[in-house]
Amino acid sequence: MSTLRRTVAAVVGLAIGVVGVLALREATLSTHQPVAADSRVAVVLDVDTRNRERDQSPAEMVGALLAVCRLEVSSDLVGTPREVAPGRFEAVLEPALDQTNRRQFRGCIEDWTIDSLQAHVRSLEAVPSP
Repeated sequence: MSTLRRTVAAVVGLAIGVVGVLALREATLSTHQPVAADSRVAVVLDVDTRNRERDQSPAEMVGALLAVCRLEVSSDLVGTPREVAPGRFEAVLEPALDQTNRRQFRGCIEDWTIDSLQAHVRSLEAVPSP
C-alpha cells in the first residue's frame, strides 16, 4: 500500500510542478498583440541631467535615448521629441506599442542607457492618428 501512496504522491507532485511551470511560462512569455499600423502612442518623460558635457542639451540627450530605445520595439518616432515643461519631454511613436513592447520600451528608457541622463516614463498613452 505504501508503494501506491508514493506513486500517487509522485504523480500529484509532478502535476503540480507542470502546472506551476506552465503558469510561470505564461506570466513571463513575451507575446506580441497586433496593433493598427496607423495607431500612435505618446510617451512623456521626466528627465534629469547631471554632469553632462556643456555642448549637450537635454533635448539632444533625450532624442538620443529615444532613438536607441526605439530600436528595441517595432515602432518609429514621429517627428522629434519636444520639451513640454522644464525637464519634461513628449514624443510620439507609430504604430502604438502593445503591452510587451511597452514594458520593454519603458525598461530601456529607465535604464541608464545614456551617460548623465536619468529618465522616468511619466505616461505612455494612446493618441489619435492625424
